[in-house]
Amino acid sequence: MYRIFLMCLFMVFTYFSVGAYLLYAQIPHYLFPHIALKSKTEELQKLKFYDSLKNELIVREYGQSREQCIIFFPGRHGGVKKYEKSLFKTFQNNNFKVFALSYSGQDGAKGQVESIASLINLITEAMRTIALTCHPEKTIIYGRYLGATVAVHSVGEARVAGIILEGVSPSLSIAVNTYLNSKWYLKPLRLLPIELLLPKNYDLSASLSILIATSISIFQGTHDSQTPLIQLQQNWSYRDNVSLHIVKTGRHSNTYVQATNEIVKVAKSMLLQPQT
Repeated sequence: MYRIFLMCLFMVFTYFSVGAYLLYAQIPHYLFPHIALKSKTEELQKLKFYDSLKNELIVREYGQSREQCIIFFPGRHGGVKKYEKSLFKTFQNNNFKVFALSYSGQDGAKGQVESIASLINLITEAMRTIALTCHPEKTIIYGRYLGATVAVHSVGEARVAGIILEGVSPSLSIAVNTYLNSKWYLKPLRLLPIELLLPKNYDLSASLSILIATSISIFQGTHDSQTPLIQLQQNWSYRDNVSLHIVKTGRHSNTYVQATNEIVKVAKSMLLQPQT
């Protein structure tokens, strides 16, 4: 009996130790899984940026306009081909130039995201290059899901015309906790001090509080189980420059599909606002 007790204790210790290690050291590999590019993309041109380890960030450019530009940050599963046929096409039809990011290891970009911080550094470099074509004050930032978190932390001091976020989580620790809760075999890991184990929590309210002069719109689906609307509402403490658009029946996979026309309308209105 004593041996059985020790064995059970060892198994519990191993389970939580492995979980803590993955949260502390391997979270980027979960957040940014490898996504193969299965068919040729249709961009006008492609820009490439590299970090010190030769991990690659690809920026694909669509559309001719320089008066209305949008930088698109995808979620954790990339999917540039899917967006080419739907979202990007709609923006182009409304006279927008689209710059679509592909993170390292996804949609043809080489390498692997080593950390969100290193990814943000690459994106900051890319945004400086994009600014040579599209002035920041004529540029909208659009981030979906994990891309929304990356987007708000990548803007920095750039005076963009506006920021559109979709399906965003109040913080990285809350997003991780929600995912763990969705899998029965991972639920016990919620007992771990998740926020302390993560290299950085990437809190949404802290980032948005810096962007007080920028118009920000958040689109959140009512049926999104991965980034639930109620989590955002419970943590809502934003200034008047932030507005929430609730998309009825919107799920994690299709909120942007249901709200595309409204998203484009909001983007256009942001560009018409006087810059302060």
